[in-house]
Amino acid sequence: MNDTPLPAPSTHRPLEMRWRGTSAADTLMTDIVVLAVCALVLFWGLGTLPIRDNNEALYAEIARVMASGGSWIVPHLDGVPYIEKPPLLYWTTAIAFKLFGVGTWQARLPSVLAAWLLCMAMVAFGRILGVPRAGRVAALVAGTAFGYTLIARTILFDTLMVAFWMIALGCWFLAIERRDRRWLRVGAASIALATLSKGPEAVLLLGLVVAWQIAFHPNGRRRAELLRFTLDPLAIALFLALTAPWMIAATLQQPGFGWFFFVNETIMRFLGRRIPDDYHTGPWWYYLPKLLAGLAQWTPVLAAVALAPLLARRGSRPADAQATPSPQLAAVDRTGTIALVSGALIFVFFSLAQNKGGYYILPVIPLLGWWFGTRIERHAQQRWMATALTVAALTCVAMVLALWLGTDGTALGQQFRHWGLPPGVSQNVLHLFLGLVGLGLAAAALWHRRRIDAGMVALALMAWPMLHFTNRIEFVKSSAISQAGVAASLHDLLPSDTRMYSWQTFEDEDASLLFYGFRPLRVIDSRSADLWFGCAARGGDGPCVDLAQFDAARRRGPVAVWVARDHLAGWLATGAAAGMQRIDFSHCVVFTSGVADKTAPEVASVRPAGGGEAGAAAPP
Repeated sequence: MNDTPLPAPSTHRPLEMRWRGTSAADTLMTDIVVLAVCALVLFWGLGTLPIRDNNEALYAEIARVMASGGSWIVPHLDGVPYIEKPPLLYWTTAIAFKLFGVGTWQARLPSVLAAWLLCMAMVAFGRILGVPRAGRVAALVAGTAFGYTLIARTILFDTLMVAFWMIALGCWFLAIERRDRRWLRVGAASIALATLSKGPEAVLLLGLVVAWQIAFHPNGRRRAELLRFTLDPLAIALFLALTAPWMIAATLQQPGFGWFFFVNETIMRFLGRRIPDDYHTGPWWYYLPKLLAGLAQWTPVLAAVALAPLLARRGSRPADAQATPSPQLAAVDRTGTIALVSGALIFVFFSLAQNKGGYYILPVIPLLGWWFGTRIERHAQQRWMATALTVAALTCVAMVLALWLGTDGTALGQQFRHWGLPPGVSQNVLHLFLGLVGLGLAAAALWHRRRIDAGMVALALMAWPMLHFTNRIEFVKSSAISQAGVAASLHDLLPSDTRMYSWQTFEDEDASLLFYGFRPLRVIDSRSADLWFGCAARGGDGPCVDLAQFDAARRRGPVAVWVARDHLAGWLATGAAAGMQRIDFSHCVVFTSGVADKTAPEVASVRPAGGGEAGAAAPP
């Protein structure tokens, strides 16, 4: 099929301007406010928390190695190859390190920027279609849904993948609507970046959605014709030009890459047979509560909009439903349907997978946001829609009040003490609930007065007090989720030539030791799935050692061993701690063969380790 030019620009004003009688400058200012709200939620306090002892530490350290002269083709972790995921997150994080220095907010910057890029893309998509309110609403949902923002503010591949995947889906829709292959080529570049972010699943998910649409909703076109149009040779060539070079180079440089990356990490992980086993399982409904919680304040609103047509049928039919919708509105309806179907397909796909992770269904949140935006755009001027939104906001307020009033203060304080939090933290709960109730009531009042956009902003801002409270809790508990404080004390306390070891638990509880300066970090009797491939490829030259190798290193110079408290009994049972000094921290114990003549304020005690302390699992 030959390329056809874009259709002539419409002479009609966008729908929102007709409905509200506002100027282009007013709608532009509304766009700016929406993006500013998303930026506040996404970027605020990004560097408050130290790098966590989970995937954050692994990915930040890999990027740090790249930025300091390591390979940009084969990522390395703790001195060995780490090829579970593609390199785009590492590349962008390494660039952030080079531009702004190595630090926590710099490490999280690419993920947050990707989430904000998605918000901007949704606003732009709404303007391209002539329905700016739909884009703004979708951006607010994606940029402020509590679960989505938590993931976006963490160093993970998924936010990058979702942003580029959504852009690719939007480009495909524009291409088939306008019969213009140039949009296919923009989408090809975007899906290539999504593939370099998370792997082949990005292409698989997009192909699943496109195949469904071609098979069941060709929109009056012949399926074969639509398929030929979609399989544009130039778009395919562009995709391969962007993705193939890294994959070929990694295959040539790293033996075993092809099997591990394409088979073990993609197919076998889906089937629950990944080697070694590092995946989570769950029932078929595993993702449903996670999706509802991830949408947070938007859950009652989306439910109300889904049920709103029932309210409409009880009264007069909406004016725009009585007549045949304009081509513009029909296109908006089709995008909403595609978004809803895409979200359902992704939800089912990952529900069928044996390997489950709460952030796998992250694309469903912006897809639901776009569907929600199209419903608002379509019916925003109808009284029944304003009523539905008002009821939804009051439902949010009622849920917050029920949680607040139903929580006994004594029980809450006991729970905080169980988590190891000081009593003062419970006072932040009052501020949290007051903020949520106030914003919920503001949204209800604005929607009751049919101030749709302002009500959306008020409800979106509910994410900020939730994130503020979560940040406060994590900051107080930072010693349990990061080794930043422990590393600072050890750097001050131990001789500079001390060799650092970890007992079994690397990647689960002490991975941030690497990022905070203990390199290499050798792991005794490693149980790390992340180091499995690299240690096997490197053999005896890697960071995975046994007790005999540790004992030999101990005779050559000072050593230290980081031990999680829940693994302390097992470590002491080996007898390897005999003759070593013990340094107690709140959530770990460090055993060392020599302590420098310094003091460290975070050290609870320093004393010789003895065999009789096998049961001493609690700090003094």
